[in-house]
Amino acid sequence: MVNDRLRHSDGMLLLQKKRALLRRWDVLAQQQLALSHLDDALPLLEEKEDCLEDLQRVDSLLDDWGQSFPTKLDEILEPQGLQRLLEKIRVAEQEFARRVAQERNMTITEIKTLLQQLNYGAVKSNRPQPRHRKTIL
Repeated sequence: MVNDRLRHSDGMLLLQKKRALLRRWDVLAQQQLALSHLDDALPLLEEKEDCLEDLQRVDSLLDDWGQSFPTKLDEILEPQGLQRLLEKIRVAEQEFARRVAQERNMTITEIKTLLQQLNYGAVKSNRPQPRHRKTIL
């Protein structure tokens, strides 16, 4: 934006940028769901975080623009399309959160099992071992 002032034409550009960022987030959310191992999710999460920061900046600029130019841009760029995209992202994020929680619970169960096995081994090793007696025939 030239001279840090928003022009009337910037509103449409900002909405298009917002839609592009939401589409990118949707792609990243779908890629998360396709991962076979959650360990591979870190780069996607970092990219989603960058995307979210960009969305926050664009939303802030849109708010500033809306104060300067009281036009209803939402009516211009098909709000149902944005709503469908946001709903798709929400569903993907919820599914990923469910998957992460499920993986966490499985890991906790595995750790508990290992601890029980270690504790059982420690208890067993503390017991006096029976002496082997030689029997003479």
